[in-house]
Amino acid sequence: LEMIPWDGCKAKQIASAPRTEDCVGCKRCESACPTDFLSVRVYLGPETTRSMGLAY
Repeated sequence: LEMIPWDGCKAKQIASAPRTEDCVGCKRCESACPTDFLSVRVYLGPETTRSMGLAY
């Protein structure tokens, strides 16, 4: 499956600063900050749901 990188995904910064801003739309962030990711998921709506479908 092709994974399209998000504009808001700062993969390199997530390890040092797993904040909500860094987690927005970033699939790699789910393991770094799952709580924020769930909140962001509600914020983004269908876009995140679709990307998660592609991720898994």
